[in-house]
Amino acid sequence: MSSIEYHNTPIYYNNEKINHFIPIEVNCKYLRVPKAEELEDISAILNKVLDSPLNSLSLHELVLRHYKSGEKVVLMVDDHTRPNLHTPILLPLVLEKLVSYGVNEYDVYLFIATGSHSPPNNEIIRERILKDQLEVWKDRIWLHDCDNVEMHQDLGLSEYKTPIKIDKRVLSACLRIALSDSEYHYFAGVAGSVKFFVPGSAARETIRHNHSRIFDLNTGFKTECRMANIEGNVCIQDIRNIVEILKRDHPSFVIDAITHMGKIINLFAGDVIAIHNNAVQKLRAIRDVRISEKADLVIITKPSVNFYQAGKGYDSASHAVKEGGSIVIFAACQDGFGPQDYLDTVNQVRNKPYLEAMRWIIENRCSNTTFEVGIQNAVELFKILKMTDGNLYVYSELDKTVLEESFRVKTLKKAKSVQETLRQFVLSFIKQHTDPLIYVFEDYNILTKSS
Repeated sequence: MSSIEYHNTPIYYNNEKINHFIPIEVNCKYLRVPKAEELEDISAILNKVLDSPLNSLSLHELVLRHYKSGEKVVLMVDDHTRPNLHTPILLPLVLEKLVSYGVNEYDVYLFIATGSHSPPNNEIIRERILKDQLEVWKDRIWLHDCDNVEMHQDLGLSEYKTPIKIDKRVLSACLRIALSDSEYHYFAGVAGSVKFFVPGSAARETIRHNHSRIFDLNTGFKTECRMANIEGNVCIQDIRNIVEILKRDHPSFVIDAITHMGKIINLFAGDVIAIHNNAVQKLRAIRDVRISEKADLVIITKPSVNFYQAGKGYDSASHAVKEGGSIVIFAACQDGFGPQDYLDTVNQVRNKPYLEAMRWIIENRCSNTTFEVGIQNAVELFKILKMTDGNLYVYSELDKTVLEESFRVKTLKKAKSVQETLRQFVLSFIKQHTDPLIYVFEDYNILTKSS
């Protein structure tokens, strides 16, 4: 009996490497991200970018100009739903620099920018954000709460008529320093930097007004509100305008890590808007991949704490798959399905066709008074289910019945191993499709563009 040869298409699920699941005779392309070298001496590079920032005074000059003993300097960090590769690396280095500039260590506070996410407890903060540094910060951690009305200060309206309400603790500090990791975002275009302020430190009212502008009854999201695009993107342009208003009277600075395949490959510092503009350019070089045609099947993995976060994976895949094609996403989702509003919303439309379900959600759950974070993923889900004729497959640790009945995705029939599960699925797929083209994503952050 001859052995089957397979393509070399490694992916990862729950830190397990999965490979050799597509027979060699199948038309398959492994979409690799461009290569980039890891920064070797982060401390030295940090010193350089702090002294020569983008469109800003140096951090040292900002400290000399704005800090007085007893006043607070706030370091803004991502919450537990983000990868946080950079946070435990940069945090002690930045604190050391601030102290060397004359800042009292105990005047430096840590603000976890949760936006409207549930606040993490100490165990989660240790495990997913600070690692072994929790003890250093435990008495100087501020957790954002978007629903604590009294904790937010009103800064008026943005040009887009969004009420600007920001956490008072962030505004009361003499200096705000965000530790960012810029990345493509599926509807805001590019995340990081500016998003520490909205949604990161904003009131729910602000978040609702901003996010409720992204929807379109026919396309789900407005066409400008898409991955990698900020031009004409009402969501991110509104956020940028809010940041411009905020920083007039509230000096702010960003240290931005560009991460790639689990490594820090670039480091920048400077003005919030300048850093956001810089990220748009830098990410293109390491995220954009050209394809000559769209695929019949896309296989992708998305390391995700919940199914809500996994949505960024199937959004990336949707740019590379044909109308009526299939997507398989691997996402463990150890924390469940995500925001309760996400699950509640999909359950409300269980009996509606995909397009009708999407439109009902937009009309009934996506206004500036009804929107809750998580609901936008329900819109995106039904858009992709419609595009794929329901052929969105999920492999996870989640409850199979809830996935299939509430979210209306298909689940892979699990075999003795993840590899065997994939082999069986692919063999079944190629029997049902004539000469299919299959793409396997090396990394979920890829943005495919047609040549």
